[in-house]
Amino acid sequence: MSIWSAIESEFNSIIADARSVPEKLAALVDLHGKAQGLAGIETAVTTIIEDTTKATEEKVTAIMQAVGKL
Repeated sequence: MSIWSAIESEFNSIIADARSVPEKLAALVDLHGKAQGLAGIETAVTTIIEDTTKATEEKVTAIMQAVGKL
C-alpha cells in the first residue's frame, strides 16, 4: 500500500467512524499535518533523485538524511 493510499484510507475511516464532529476534525487536522510532512519529503526525495550532478552514494546519503534516518 502506498503512503498516499494509507492516508486516504485513514481519512475514510475517520469520516466513517462514530466519533463526534470535534473529534473527527481534530483527527483530520492531525492527518493533514502528516500529509503535508510527507508531501515535503516526497518533493525533497524527487529533487535528490533527479539531480544529475550527484553520484549514487551521495543521493542515498541525501535521501536518508531527508527522511530522518541518518
